[in-house]
Amino acid sequence: MNSNKVYFVQVNVTYSDYIAYLPYAAGCIAAYAWNDNEIRENYELSDILYMRLKVEESLAKIKDPAVVAFSCYIWNMEYNLRLARMVKEKYPECLIVFGGHNVPDDTKLLEKHPFIDVLMHSEGEEPFTDLLKALKNGEEFSAIPDISFRKNGTPFMTDKKRVYDITNYPSPYTAGLFDRMLEEYPKVNFHATLETNRGCPYSCAFCDWCFTKKIRLFPMDKICSEIEWISEHKITYCYCADANFGIEKRDIDIANYILEMKNKNGFPQVFKPCYAKNSDETVFEIGKILNHSGIDKGVTLAYQSLDANTLENIGRKNLTLEHYSDLTAKYAEEKIPTYTELILGLPGETYDSFCNGLCRLLENGQHNSMTVYTCQVYCNSPIASKEFVDKYGIRWERQPLHGIHYPANFNGVQEYYDVIVETKDMSKEMWVKANMFSVCLQSFHHLGLLRCFAIYARHELGINYYEFYNRLLDYIFSDKTKYIYTLFEEIRWKTENTEVSDWCYQKDIFSKVGWYFEEGIFLDLIYNRDKFWPDIEDFIKSLGIDEDVYSELLKYQKQILRLPNTSVVEVKTAYDFYTYFENIYDARYSPLEKKDTTLTITLEKQIDSWADYAREIIWFGKRRSATLCTNSRETVKVEHLN
Repeated sequence: MNSNKVYFVQVNVTYSDYIAYLPYAAGCIAAYAWNDNEIRENYELSDILYMRLKVEESLAKIKDPAVVAFSCYIWNMEYNLRLARMVKEKYPECLIVFGGHNVPDDTKLLEKHPFIDVLMHSEGEEPFTDLLKALKNGEEFSAIPDISFRKNGTPFMTDKKRVYDITNYPSPYTAGLFDRMLEEYPKVNFHATLETNRGCPYSCAFCDWCFTKKIRLFPMDKICSEIEWISEHKITYCYCADANFGIEKRDIDIANYILEMKNKNGFPQVFKPCYAKNSDETVFEIGKILNHSGIDKGVTLAYQSLDANTLENIGRKNLTLEHYSDLTAKYAEEKIPTYTELILGLPGETYDSFCNGLCRLLENGQHNSMTVYTCQVYCNSPIASKEFVDKYGIRWERQPLHGIHYPANFNGVQEYYDVIVETKDMSKEMWVKANMFSVCLQSFHHLGLLRCFAIYARHELGINYYEFYNRLLDYIFSDKTKYIYTLFEEIRWKTENTEVSDWCYQKDIFSKVGWYFEEGIFLDLIYNRDKFWPDIEDFIKSLGIDEDVYSELLKYQKQILRLPNTSVVEVKTAYDFYTYFENIYDARYSPLEKKDTTLTITLEKQIDSWADYAREIIWFGKRRSATLCTNSRETVKVEHLN
């Protein structure tokens, strides 16, 4: 070994030129390795590359390396492969190591890519340290668990014997590994990652998050010291990488400490956890702490599917709908926004079961926000196995990674991920239609374009949500002369042509970033409202609402939709729509009262441009219904004249 220089590469998913995540995974491995005397004495930690530079620029930063280790996931896999090949060509003696969740639990990467020397198949701190020691001592790698390498020229996987004890793992933050990065890029808004535990007790077939079912806890003193570092270094956004934050009672103490540091130093301004799957009192208490202080934007009530057969197929148990309804009402009473996550493309799901599932959540009170993900296939998830694929007739397509909420500039290297588009229970055609139903429901209901009409039709006319949104979707595609058809047809084409489309909405007036389809639909229609309302008039008239109610409800629906350049909104109607809808949101229905009502709504802050509107109201605010002036952050004064 002629060199002792070690480089790590953990290229960011790039939100912009001024926002980047600190390379936490690489930092953890480096902190553990260089905490060892033998490593410190024999190796130089030369650099951690994390900005998505042009590949040639990254290569120029790597000089005479002994080892280059790559942290791999869907947003940097193609970049890593290209850079690793170039490193090997320039430095043939350099050891190329690939680890992370995009490394399959087999030797296929070694078979396909001769420039890769070693694969890490589990948590990397201990195997990587052992690898450096073996390399220094000229020892074979066979004794190191959880890796693959070429033994006598043939790919070879070692045994999986190691039990990882994380209680003595040092922190990359307090070890000072990121200090130089903050100094070198003072204008970059760095984001941080916090782990309080590792492991997940659940076995969801679509997931590859954790390597163990047993939950292992990091010590509280380590967690608190990392929170202090994040706060003192003015990190605005902190993502919690726990699979189930709130699964441990001590997580309440962690949330309180985050708030304490926020109150002391002003940072972090946002702490974003992935809440425990089965929401309980612990999650509720954490939700109050984080949301009442403005540190988080809402609490997840994750379902993934409401179809019993699908849930059995994927090994998932959910809250009962009765409990879900109670939870939404409980959070609503505390003015804490909730949002629900579902996945489209799971085995067993049909068009009707999936779309009915969305509407059952509306029936049980989820009017605020819903997120529907297409089912991505991760190489180490059960759903990617041949047995699973054959059993459920799964077919996926390779989709270009798109720029959602960031400019799609991959610096010359496009990234990809695999998304399920067909199963034996749902054809590609019906998958496309289900996507369009989801986009329609989210843009018109959760983002609010026709929410008032849908709720009124449900409670007063007996038109359930499934019927309402299917009728609306049919109406949208019934007349090619309407602007709304052109907009939805563009989205439908992108959905159908998954492998070549950019799978996002983008118009410069809303900035250079991309938006989810439902966000784009809303933005486009609220901006082009002079086209939207005439286009949709025949549909809302077809619902059969009494004329005197219809005209007043239309006025109310239009005026509560938030617009730029507005600080105060006044809504005068002959009916008390505000109390009517608020009661429904709080699960205590009462009939609509005919009384002259004036709402005076003072908005929390004025938004002056469409780009700011898209960022503040859609990206940052959609999970609290910020698109409606009646959301909980605004000051609403209700006056009755009779």
